[in-house]
Amino acid sequence: MKIFNRIIVILLLAGIVALGVTVVFYIFDVSDYHLEDLSRALGLNGLYDAVNSFVQRAESRSFDVLDIVVLALVALLGLVLLILEFKPPSPRRVRMQQGTYVTRKAVEDEVNAAVEGSHEVLQSNVKVKAQRRPGARVNVTANVRPGENARSVQSDVRDRIQRRLDQVGIPVGNLNVQVRESDPRQTKTRVK
Repeated sequence: MKIFNRIIVILLLAGIVALGVTVVFYIFDVSDYHLEDLSRALGLNGLYDAVNSFVQRAESRSFDVLDIVVLALVALLGLVLLILEFKPPSPRRVRMQQGTYVTRKAVEDEVNAAVEGSHEVLQSNVKVKAQRRPGARVNVTANVRPGENARSVQSDVRDRIQRRLDQVGIPVGNLNVQVRESDPRQTKTRVK
């Protein structure tokens, strides 16, 4: 979201700079052009007339309901973008204890080692996300042969992961294990 906000801010600042340069040219009468000529040259007569009528309605305080709704939506969108800009970024490392951190890749490697220790699992996909509190959010998708008992494989994989991460001292904040049946010939890793 920060990239989107920065793009919007850059475009607004570029527009303000262009407007400022144009106003400086007109203030010091550097050229023989007038604002009316500029709007006609760019084909912005319709936009110029719409902005002019909007400014006149704003000065006389005679807004339509549609104008009020559009202005409220623009203000709300600006507020949401501002709040999202101030939201701190998600952490890149997994917090273990006070002042101790480990990379997500290290946690992913440990989880992969625990999952591949199960003979029923043909292939696994592990995703690790760091949290603001100690521990990691771990999502594991394990592929097994058709006909395997999915619940027992799921509990076995969950227990293996918990034991492995407890041995190395990595806390798990949230562990999600999903088991899918797949053809052994379709898996990318070895067939057991």
